[in-house]
Amino acid sequence: MSVGKWRSLLCDFNQLQLKATLLGGQSFRWKNHKPIEPGQNDPEFIGVFANIVWILRQTERELQYQIVAEQPYPNANNKDVTKSSVPVETINMTKNLAQVRLKIAEPMEYTTEGDLLYPASYYEQLLRIYFRLEVDLEEHYRQWIKCHKHFADSASKFYAVRQLDQDPVENLFSFICSQNNQISRISEMVEKLCRNYGDKICDYEGTCYHSFPSVAALAKEPVEEQLRKLGFGYRSKYIQRSAEKILQLGDLEWFQRLCQLDYKAAHAELLALPGIGAKVADCICLMSLGHLQAIPVDTHVIQLAKHYLPPLEKPRNLTDRKYALVADKFREIYGSYAGWAQTVLFCSDLRQFRERNEDKQEKSKPKKKRKNID
Repeated sequence: MSVGKWRSLLCDFNQLQLKATLLGGQSFRWKNHKPIEPGQNDPEFIGVFANIVWILRQTERELQYQIVAEQPYPNANNKDVTKSSVPVETINMTKNLAQVRLKIAEPMEYTTEGDLLYPASYYEQLLRIYFRLEVDLEEHYRQWIKCHKHFADSASKFYAVRQLDQDPVENLFSFICSQNNQISRISEMVEKLCRNYGDKICDYEGTCYHSFPSVAALAKEPVEEQLRKLGFGYRSKYIQRSAEKILQLGDLEWFQRLCQLDYKAAHAELLALPGIGAKVADCICLMSLGHLQAIPVDTHVIQLAKHYLPPLEKPRNLTDRKYALVADKFREIYGSYAGWAQTVLFCSDLRQFRERNEDKQEKSKPKKKRKNID
């Protein structure tokens, strides 16, 4: 199939690093697409969000994107409001809960450009929200470097790792899959969920791409047994039973309420779901509910915490007290964006990203040298 033309939005190379942001364990739907080409700062990445298959790459000043294929914006009434005879005033008042997942309102018109369904501004807005591009990340790095020597030593040159703003449904069920698991294995499980319970978007270069399933699709009683056969193990019952409970709580209306709660209240609500503990609840708060002070604490983060607290033994079981001690210390040092700072530190410590040193970055750039953040 043919894909859309390359389009772009302004985004300085110092404000976004695609590789660590997309492959560092926040989302599990991205993979390398093509190797780096002359004049590019990063390779291309292909993935799915907002019911769209995207290819992304960067230049020195731009985030470039191609739309491989897409589904229309989900409509609660299963009809096309952009072509309906309902007055625009009435349409604007229509409650479309799909916005809880896609983060932006349904477009009110189609485009005349043949390779897109909607005006280009719609896709740019999706990208800006997904990557939180309204946040000046260079300024935050400058502040985090001042906060603690550990950030200055280990992450100051590990630039532009952004905290994604994700679909809370996908985020929640993906992180149920993450328990006692590695990124590659989690990615396999997430793709199995999409392939078996999501809607097909397209076939492209030998791969079939699907949207992430609805809560209702995962709540059906046979799902638990089906997932066990697919290799999900004990996570199978947590996925099906959490989906079932979310439906009872109101499905997307419950997620909408969750987005309006403060951090502690949202965290407590999530803990009431089967199979969701403190760490997974914090991942959801941080990555899809906008609580950027949330700190997901695991044994890896405990190791990072040795720079901030007296030496902590690697716990056989992470107690509530130790969890709170570590999380509160990060918040004390890094403030309201502590979860984002911790994501940068986490990625900078991952072996797969260590080779991305300053020399490699500079060699990949055709002219301008990247600014130091100090």
